[in-house]
Parts: sequence; C-alpha cells; structure tokens
Amino acid sequence: MPSYYVPSDALPLAEASGSTVAAIAVGAGEHTLTVLGYSRLKTMNGGYLESSAFKAGGHAWKICCHLNGSVKENAGFVSVFLKLVGAEATDTTAEAADAVVDKENIVHAELELALVHHRSTLIKRPSHSLGRREGPSAFRENVSMGYSRFVSAEDLKRSSFLKDDCFAVRCKVTVVQKCAVKGDVRPRGKALARFFSCIRG
Repeated sequence: MPSYYVPSDALPLAEASGSTVAAIAVGAGEHTLTVLGYSRLKTMNGGYLESSAFKAGGHAWKICCHLNGSVKENAGFVSVFLKLVGAEATDTTAEAADAVVDKENIVHAELELALVHHRSTLIKRPSHSLGRREGPSAFRENVSMGYSRFVSAEDLKRSSFLKDDCFAVRCKVTVVQKCAVKGDVRPRGKALARFFSCIRG
C-alpha cells in the first residue's frame, strides 16, 4: 500500500460554521395624543390622562401624560410615558396572536416621543421636545416607560407647540426581536480539495 504525505493543514477535519444574532424590527406604529384645554386639564384628575389604545408590532399601547409631573419632585414638568397594555386591547388579529413576547413576558421596543404641532403638522423641534432612548427598552404589560421630565411647563408655554391652549405629543414605537440563526457546518473547501489532491498524488 503506497504511503502518502498529507500536510496537516490539508486534512479535512477543520469545519467552518457561522451564526448570526440580530435585532430585527417586527412591527412599528405611530400615534399622536392631542391635548385640548391644557390649562383646564392640569387641574382635573391630578392632570393625568391617557390616549386611546393603538397597535404596534402586534401589541396594544397607550401614551400616558402627567400634566403636573408624575411625582411631586417633577412638579412643573410634563411627564410622558408609553405603556404596554397587551394585544387584547385592540382587534384580535393574527398579528396580535403572533405578538413577540419573550419567555419572561417582556416586549422589547424602541421609543421616540416628540412634541408636534397640534394640527399634526411637524415643525422644527428644539432639543427638549424630542425624547429618544438609546436602543430598545424592555416593556412589561401595564408598566410605563418614558420621560418624567419630558418638557417643563415654562418651556412649553414659551414654545410654538402650545397654541390656543392645545399641544400634541407624537409617539413612535418599534417592536424588535432578537433572533439567532446558526449557519450550515461544512468542511473548508480549500482544505478538502488539498486533501484529495494529495491522495490522488
């Protein structure tokens, strides 16, 4: 039986594999909460109000607004939050049934809140009027996340966002899902070719 010299780096034992982990946007939605009669609403129900439920990524959400601040320490500010209220709060569609929730019932979503013209026409925003979190936030049902000092009452009064005692907050929410996909495992092509080349002499 002939003997062959096969370089170690030519042995077809090395395998190449790959995997990818990605945060994929699975759905998005946008909702605008318009506050009509700001000065009056501040004195009613502690200045707390909610938007109607809207859907994004198969889940239902609400914008929560505290016109006098969410706690005493935030008096003099408007607090704005986004609350996950569950898929059942809107229509029961296939999208809602397939809503992305992890094993701990957490929904990961990117949140952006901005003051807009109350007639739904975007206008130039000063820095304090836009709130955007870096990366997705972890939402649980009936738990709110956002900005306890979204804008001060004084800044709001001086801005062009408050007109005829009205202002509006626009919310953009994007639901994301972490996906990991493992690629095929296969021998390295060049090493395999060199191995058979050595065998054939």
